[in-house]
Amino acid sequence: MKIAYFSLLAAIVAFSLLGIVRPAVAQDGLYIEGDAPSGEKVKVYISSRPVLKYPRRAQRMEIEGYVVLSFDINEDGDLVDLRVDESKPRLIFDKAATQYMQKWKFEPPTINGDAVYASDLSIRIPFRLE
Repeated sequence: MKIAYFSLLAAIVAFSLLGIVRPAVAQDGLYIEGDAPSGEKVKVYISSRPVLKYPRRAQRMEIEGYVVLSFDINEDGDLVDLRVDESKPRLIFDKAATQYMQKWKFEPPTINGDAVYASDLSIRIPFRLE
């Protein structure tokens, strides 16, 4: 019995490495929650995001902080009305955070399979030296 199980497992691994059988990959689950026009909560899935670039001046001065950004996502998954709600320290990371956020890609938000406009999304972008 152990030999049959091992053979089956070895075959699955070999076939997946060859690309013949591909395991199902669950959605990574990275999303931001916002409001649909109907008032319902809607999840906006993040399809890609770049590496955050630390501002050189802040790095030289060893400054850490964060920026809270608010925005909307339209029916095509495009970023709309990006704004800075809060930042600490003020104005040090605002430009880097907004440029970073503009490079994110989102899947169009949907309710019951229909694309909807999502508003009142918010995210906190931390800037930490490592």
